[in-house]
Amino acid sequence: MTKLSIITINYNNANGLEKTIKSVINQAFTNYEYIIIDGGSTDKSVAIIKSYSEQINHWVSEKDRGIYHAMNKGILKATGEYCLFLNSGDSLVNESIIKNVFDLEKSQDILYGELEFTHKDTKKNIVKRPVKIDRYHMFHDNIWHPASFIKRELFNSIGLYNEQYKIAADYDFFFNALVIKKVSSIYIPFSISVYDTEGISSLPSNFQQVSMERNAIHHSYLTTNEICYMNNLRIIKNKKTAKLLSNMPIMNNIFNWLLSIYSKLRN
Repeated sequence: MTKLSIITINYNNANGLEKTIKSVINQAFTNYEYIIIDGGSTDKSVAIIKSYSEQINHWVSEKDRGIYHAMNKGILKATGEYCLFLNSGDSLVNESIIKNVFDLEKSQDILYGELEFTHKDTKKNIVKRPVKIDRYHMFHDNIWHPASFIKRELFNSIGLYNEQYKIAADYDFFFNALVIKKVSSIYIPFSISVYDTEGISSLPSNFQQVSMERNAIHHSYLTTNEICYMNNLRIIKNKKTAKLLSNMPIMNNIFNWLLSIYSKLRN
């Protein structure tokens, strides 16, 4: 059985796509299939794909409905035990990284590691993930999909990415899987991929959309009380006090009103 399906989606990012392809095909690990889903690019992307076609198991270039429709198309073509989404512009940290991961012989539903962020000024930034993922972390943060290996079977039992979300469908999937369904996961203590900070979810112009979608996701899985508790806990850092406030709507409203006044005074 194929151990890993690496899925790359792309649209008019020829240079980034070639960087991604090279980082995949140069891997020491060989038990993988490579799938590229292109959204009907009009730049040199298709020419680049064709130039590496012998090392790509499946590719298509056609219009799609967006990021997560493209990712879902990749999933439906995948045959591997695990899926890794490495979108155009992203790259694996080195040529032995996939081998290093699967040499660990883990069998959890989701294996997740670290992601390196490189910026135009070439500065490198790594934001550490916790060794144990809990509800609090997933409410306020996430794990990185370019650094996560997801058992393909989960997309059968949980479902594909929800295309109603344009930017945060991967967050929706991880929140549902790890918080609601409580699937097994394990932390891989090293960097897996390098993230292209020019990606759509990283653009400042999209921050409001990301926030709106994450808020909708929270409301789709949690009660108002639970959401209130998670927000309070981030500020108060005391579970008992945060829970008490979330169970007293009037007091909680007063608390938030005072907090907003304090924030305005600080600014």
